[in-house]
Amino acid sequence: MKNFKYFFGLFFYLLFLQNAKAQVWNSYQPILDSKVIDSLAQVEQGGPTNWMIDPGIIQARLKQMNNQIPLDYNFQTHQFVEYFAFKKSEFTQRMLEKRDLYFPLYEKYLKQYNLPDELKYLSLIESGLDPRALSNKGAGGLWQFMPYTATKDFGLRVDPLIDERFDPERATEAACKYMRRLYSIFGDWHLVLAAYNTGMGNVKRAIRNCKGDTFWDIYNCLPKQTRAYVPQFIAITYMMNYNWDYAIHPEKENYFIPSDTLIVSGYKNLATFTQLSGFGLDTLKHLNPQILTNFLPQNSKNYVLRIPKFKSEFIKANRQAILDSASSDGKGLATSLTKVLHFEKVRYKVKKGENIYEVARKFDISLFDLKRINHIRRNKVRKGQLIWVLEKNWITVEELAKNDSIKKSSELISQYVAPKSSKKKVKFHKVKPGDTLSDIVAKYDGLTMKKLKQLNRLRTLVIKPGMKLRIS
Repeated sequence: MKNFKYFFGLFFYLLFLQNAKAQVWNSYQPILDSKVIDSLAQVEQGGPTNWMIDPGIIQARLKQMNNQIPLDYNFQTHQFVEYFAFKKSEFTQRMLEKRDLYFPLYEKYLKQYNLPDELKYLSLIESGLDPRALSNKGAGGLWQFMPYTATKDFGLRVDPLIDERFDPERATEAACKYMRRLYSIFGDWHLVLAAYNTGMGNVKRAIRNCKGDTFWDIYNCLPKQTRAYVPQFIAITYMMNYNWDYAIHPEKENYFIPSDTLIVSGYKNLATFTQLSGFGLDTLKHLNPQILTNFLPQNSKNYVLRIPKFKSEFIKANRQAILDSASSDGKGLATSLTKVLHFEKVRYKVKKGENIYEVARKFDISLFDLKRINHIRRNKVRKGQLIWVLEKNWITVEELAKNDSIKKSSELISQYVAPKSSKKKVKFHKVKPGDTLSDIVAKYDGLTMKKLKQLNRLRTLVIKPGMKLRIS
């Protein structure tokens, strides 16, 4: 009876997914299509191989990378390097722009579970670093779990209200557990990758049928899609480390929103919650992509809700009032929202033996904000130096409303502590026929040969027309 209820509920959820996918989720299209797989088969059969990149360069670099997972060079790998360098260069660029959003999280869990760091690149192939990616087969999230695997094997919640496959934290930990389990079975990272793609059963069957021990031994016994999977992983790992050599670079910033957590239970109207907390519903949905509607259901118990860090103290100081109103759809908005956090900008004299990190900790201010309000570029302060710091005080709404000097002070401080909307724009030079590095250096004030080579990771003086070189 219990299994019947589970499958009955899962059936209706899958129907819900199909109907809601176009409105709520991004339908993720696999990077490979049938034409690419067919061309790969042509290479395997000795078809044309007019490479645009010198095979010796790729082979040497893969060896130099010296990763825990073997990065084998062969025709299949080379084809995907060129695929990501030329045909799918826009995809590679998007991954470079988005990696800082999720790689720190991946690296934390990979280290915690003692897994190779380079497994972080697998998510690029799986989901294109989209936490709400949903495949046509129903796999979802950054790590593309099927509903049954997510719920039965890893205890993730998957229903029409909350789908924890879309939760970056929970999905990443589940993926690490899964890959560690696969490695305990196969003891070979290439076979782990193949099993992640096609399932343990198919890999075990291929091992029996081909009587082999490695991915390349059983290559011909695997499904076409899985044959492409390991070469694809090796190629994207290569491209994420040597992108500059192929004039692929991030052109826009993707900002990570620092967050804190709030434990809540029971029904909560999230629109009311964000309105009272002073930030947008879109921000909350960005931090909690697993929440599929604008409310938390009644059966939510000790639910971990991620909130923006810059609002954390205000929300926790007014917790009861905010949550009470959010629990009743905001009827009779809380009149007890009386406390606000006020920052007062004051002078502080650096003491003997203190460094900038200790000062930041003492006043509970981020190093970034401390440097910004003092226009400090380096991470150094000296004894006796007078610097600005921010002292926190809780004041009532009435005080804030009545005291113009406090209001002006708060507006002034917000210019410093509010996150900037954009960073300094990166500038590029497009190489023209006849250009040399010396010509380019001479053209731009403040640019040196050493800086130009460092910015672009150039190992030689050879450049080609059409390359984009970063100059600032």
